[in-house]
Amino acid sequence: MNAPPHKLISHLNNVSRNLRGQTALPYSRASLGVASTLLRHGLVSNVTLGTPTHPNPVEFRHLAPPAQRVWVNFKHRNGLPVMRRIQLVSKSSIRKFVSREELGRILLGKETRNIHGAGTGDVFVVKVPADRSLNRKGADIYMEGWEAYRAGLGGEVICRAS
Repeated sequence: MNAPPHKLISHLNNVSRNLRGQTALPYSRASLGVASTLLRHGLVSNVTLGTPTHPNPVEFRHLAPPAQRVWVNFKHRNGLPVMRRIQLVSKSSIRKFVSREELGRILLGKETRNIHGAGTGDVFVVKVPADRSLNRKGADIYMEGWEAYRAGLGGEVICRAS
């Protein structure tokens, strides 16, 4: 089941601003990839798999794909969300692909291809295409901007969060 990125990003943004403790996202590679990147950079506190009603990785394996969920727990500090905002960069109507060099310029704070440069604390999520020649098998891989840059890869810039 593929959830469109714009629904995923707007849902995460709305739930974070409403000071909710956790939320469930439809399971897809995109939702798991974006949530994992946010977890690695400390913007959320926990990511786990589960059912539509509660997080439970054991029951997750036995569910039909439409009922599978990714549960995200949000961090709050002094009553404010740690993840202040998350914005969609690449939209279904205007997809934003960048090379490694362009990604480097964005990460250094310079505007490239109508993508504003990174500010302090910004995290970019980049979808890197699968490439059998580089041992990246299977489907697309979701990486943080600096991870993709250090690996010498470009790709589609999905979103930015801070």
